[in-house]
Amino acid sequence: MSFEESLICHAAPTLAGIKIANLYSFKFSSSAECQLTISHFNSILNSRGIYIELLKNDGDFYLIYVYRKSHLQQKLLDSEIQMFLMEYGYPIKCEIDKYLNFLKIRLCNEKDFPHEIGLLLGYPLADVKAFIETKGKNCIACGDWKAYGDEETAKCIFCKYKHCREVYMSVYGSGRKFVDMLVSA
Repeated sequence: MSFEESLICHAAPTLAGIKIANLYSFKFSSSAECQLTISHFNSILNSRGIYIELLKNDGDFYLIYVYRKSHLQQKLLDSEIQMFLMEYGYPIKCEIDKYLNFLKIRLCNEKDFPHEIGLLLGYPLADVKAFIETKGKNCIACGDWKAYGDEETAKCIFCKYKHCREVYMSVYGSGRKFVDMLVSA
């Protein structure tokens, strides 16, 4: 699978503007190839408000974060989210780059995966808190994330994201150009 195909497959909801961000692993042959590819795609996507960030490299696999900058900024303005992230040492009321740099440090230095990342993916604060507290057990719905609160809304959003991925994959598979599938912010 090419990197472009991986974006369509794993980040369609973000490309379509219906999700703050997506996170997935991609295999590159080298760090240089990863940096070159991300730089190339950012040159296409940034004018549309979409950004790609390498969060972590583990051997040949690279953890890729695709996000809508304006949507993420809006989410990070929420005082409850700021207070929650502050509990994990995140800086408060700063630029997105500082949040992402701190997340990178946590990904590389922490023994456990930093599940607060769910907030940077747009998941509800209550669900992120419950996931951390229960260590991922006893959810009421499971899809793009584990939901603990509003089951009906979560299932509706899961379906929306799944449908978006299916449509994007189908349209891309029928020959539509990647750049023509991007929704501007």
